[in-house]
Amino acid sequence: MKILKKIWPFLVLAVLIRLALMPIALHPDTWAISFAQYFFAFKGVFNIYDYLGQLSSSSPLVQNYGANFFTYPPLAYFSLGIFGWVLRPFFNADFFQNLAINLPQVLADNRLFWHLFLTKLPYLFFDFGALVLLVKLFDEPKKKRLAVVLWLFNPLVFYTSYLIGQFDIIPVFFTILALFLAKKKSPFWATFCLGIGGAYKMFPLLFLPFLAVAEGRNLKQRLGLLLFGVLPYLLSITPFASSAIFRQIVLFSNQSQKMFFAKIPVSGAEYLSLFTLLYVFLFVLSLVKKGELWQWFLAVLLIFFSVTHYHPQWFLWIAPFLVIFMVEHRRLIILPLTLFFSWLLVTLLFEPSLSVALLAPISPSLVKLPALTTVINPYYDVFQLKSFLRSIFAGVALLMVFLMNQPILACKDA
Repeated sequence: MKILKKIWPFLVLAVLIRLALMPIALHPDTWAISFAQYFFAFKGVFNIYDYLGQLSSSSPLVQNYGANFFTYPPLAYFSLGIFGWVLRPFFNADFFQNLAINLPQVLADNRLFWHLFLTKLPYLFFDFGALVLLVKLFDEPKKKRLAVVLWLFNPLVFYTSYLIGQFDIIPVFFTILALFLAKKKSPFWATFCLGIGGAYKMFPLLFLPFLAVAEGRNLKQRLGLLLFGVLPYLLSITPFASSAIFRQIVLFSNQSQKMFFAKIPVSGAEYLSLFTLLYVFLFVLSLVKKGELWQWFLAVLLIFFSVTHYHPQWFLWIAPFLVIFMVEHRRLIILPLTLFFSWLLVTLLFEPSLSVALLAPISPSLVKLPALTTVINPYYDVFQLKSFLRSIFAGVALLMVFLMNQPILACKDA
């Protein structure tokens, strides 16, 4: 790409930052990903859910990590496993075995840095694949350059992929690919990509109705787009649907239900689901009002994060759409920046494993630091503070949804 050739010093710096972060940051979720690679690449396990469920309570894995610690969908397991199989010659099998038995001593194992580097290495390809696709969504060279810079040095990408070590960049890649294919007038393959993304993390499935409405010419085609989009997800879970453990920890887990926790009671037993209410409102609005596809995707995630007690790494889902918003509407950049700083402050108020303790591989004493909430709580109610921050986020998010449906944003910044 010509645009990348012109800014190659920034590209090199961005790659170096990523490579530097990969081996020095550790979050406990990394172990689930590591063992997925080990079970697939070294032990040939197909059904990880039943495999873990059948382990004895005396197993070191169960004692150190708990039962059924792999809570991700099957496609994630197989993808991570294939990555592990490809990189198997570089992994140390003894490290996996030591990890299973001696978790408290893992920070003292010098092989940890190389292990973390290899575990996160595949994310680079999806990260830069997402960058290439994101740039292709713009036609003007000036906007392309700004999008490149905003993605290359995006703290949300650094945090989720290279500090936390989560694989959210993969469904994000497929979501951007869906936007690109929709732009190229390939709606069926666009919905198919959303289905693939949804087979990793379910959020891309929320976009399917909006893509079907925007790209389908009639009811029959719209229904066809929906069914074609759901197909990859259904195919990926069907072999495991008979497993009670799989249904419990993946299909009906608390994580998948978090968006429905925010409620308005209408009687002693009945309530209005805030997310469902706002989601239906957006969908009906999309039926009667034309809008750009990325704006509908952004609006869905804005209401999702406004009413959900989300995990901080999930915020990567919204990153590409915020980049598009900032590129197209630079005069309103204060709005996505406010969202980012609200997210950052809320993240710092989680447990230390999601902030300073991430750097424990280079300074093990960081795991002993007290949580910021412990420091603040004697002087101010932390839950009230977090509620205040979430309210700011929700207010700005709703303003952005409102503005994206007003003529004032019909004309993009030059």
